[in-house]
Amino acid sequence: MHDAFTRTITDIHARYADVAEGALADYIPELTQVDPTHFGLAVMTVDGRGYAVGDVDVGFTIQSVSKAFAYAMAMDAWGPAAVEERVDVEPSGEAFNSISLDPTTGRPRNPMINAGAIAVTGMVGDTPERPRFPRILETFSRFAARELDWDHDVYRSESATGFRNRAIANMLRSFDIIDDPVEAIVEDYFRQCSIRVTCRDLATMAATLAHTGTNPVTGQRVVEAPSVERVLSVMSTCGMYDYSGTWMYEVGIPAKSGVGGGVVGVLPGQFGIAAYSPLLDAKFNSVRGVAAFRDLSRVLDLHLLRVPNVSAHAIRRSYLLADAPANRGRPDGDSRILEDLGRRVLIVELQGDLGAASLERLVRRVRELRAGIDTVVVDLRRAGASDSSTTGLMRGLAQDVIDSGQDLLIADPIGIIEATAFDGLAVTVTASLDEALLRCEEELLRRSGRPDPSAATVEVTDFELTRELGDHALQRLLPHLEHVRFPAGTLIIEQGTTADAFFLLAAGAARVFAADNAGGSEQRITDLTPGVVFGELGVLDEAKRSASIRALTDVECHVLTREALMKLRRTDHLVYTRIIEHLLLSSAERLRRTNREVALLRT
Repeated sequence: MHDAFTRTITDIHARYADVAEGALADYIPELTQVDPTHFGLAVMTVDGRGYAVGDVDVGFTIQSVSKAFAYAMAMDAWGPAAVEERVDVEPSGEAFNSISLDPTTGRPRNPMINAGAIAVTGMVGDTPERPRFPRILETFSRFAARELDWDHDVYRSESATGFRNRAIANMLRSFDIIDDPVEAIVEDYFRQCSIRVTCRDLATMAATLAHTGTNPVTGQRVVEAPSVERVLSVMSTCGMYDYSGTWMYEVGIPAKSGVGGGVVGVLPGQFGIAAYSPLLDAKFNSVRGVAAFRDLSRVLDLHLLRVPNVSAHAIRRSYLLADAPANRGRPDGDSRILEDLGRRVLIVELQGDLGAASLERLVRRVRELRAGIDTVVVDLRRAGASDSSTTGLMRGLAQDVIDSGQDLLIADPIGIIEATAFDGLAVTVTASLDEALLRCEEELLRRSGRPDPSAATVEVTDFELTRELGDHALQRLLPHLEHVRFPAGTLIIEQGTTADAFFLLAAGAARVFAADNAGGSEQRITDLTPGVVFGELGVLDEAKRSASIRALTDVECHVLTREALMKLRRTDHLVYTRIIEHLLLSSAERLRRTNREVALLRT
């Protein structure tokens, strides 16, 4: 089953798979032997996750795509000033094989045309101990995260017909842009263009640039970050030859194409993207590749000048409901059920702006963790701005979750997702995370067979506290309990007053809240349901109440006052001791749960 992100690139691939426009490059005879139907599309994230569809494992020669990576090598070895003395960075507006040199200095216009690329290849170190081309092949292999080879037949074909490139090289030599021996440099350039790659390789190589020169698969630094910055700048303005201006206007992704049919694109900090299809347009760019990139940019909002910044940690944390339940005071029996069944509810909390890169991480995390999960909750409380890709990818995620037989809830308190995003899908959108978790808990308890608490009445003998006393001790306690009714809206406990009793909630629902005396506002802390004991801790030392509790519905409680508790201490020490022991154990369990929630906040 495809995830939402894979489905997006699969749909784009299918849209152009049958396009037969364009022609194979014929100025290198060997390139006319490739299969014109091949078409692959691959994406690699900067943290090493790959997505691919089509002919992504078919080998082909890298051709002019190599220019970007060789330029990075020269930048690393020589530094910007020395490289710029020999190769300019201005768009030429001319075909890739034009003899485009500055009439005064002889400098090629940029490193993405043949003249500049030959000059760059000449700048790669060449020593008897480490010859030039093996050095290039080794570095390209580090970009690709695997050992690459080269196509000897294509090399021989290029060498046999490369008269124009030899002429360019000799002109460069006349201006001292390259050094002797000229022929050796040109032959290494032909070999460089004949390195065999796959679409997956190019996506990894592009992702290495996107990751500031560190390969996301191996973790090895291939080139330094300042070199990458300059490479991407030149790719933005010159990478698609005399189509570069239109490309940047429409697609907005630093890119480089080659007559072998490859196209690479780099989204800094996000993705490396590659397409392969050998049918070329009149400007020698891949027909299907250009079309696929154009749609990817539009659908995923990847235009460099439009995409929001994406946090490297788009997922703030992910955890199970059992580890951080909703703010609801529940009887111990319910809590035990939720500790068990709550492991089947996954919560993923996002932060930062929502774009293709952050949602790709969400899709991936859900796929990685969904084994044994019945319900997924996506928490958008800390999410920022969204773009046009958000709705489509969130809808795709919803379809994935539903197709897997799971439920999806979206906690979206500020309305980041469009209201119509999930039309026709069984997705629940809530105004708060607590509401989403509360719904999950109620559904888990319902499935467990537990009766609806709103209609339940808990007998005095059914509280954890009273059950643990035993029949004989319970009979001695009952005369000390008062049965009290509180109409809806009644303040049962008032913040700041002295604790003089604790309560066994037998029926109805109550809310715990903290009041802001200055502003008059109330902050909900938790809700209480039948079977819960509350107000007990302050009674032991007559402390001031730290929060208020109000009856949400008509409430019935069994009340043990401090006066009655102290009487038990004097007259029935066994019952008193068991009550205190239970209260301490119950408080310790709450503290453990709180500690688990605090630990989650630190992850």
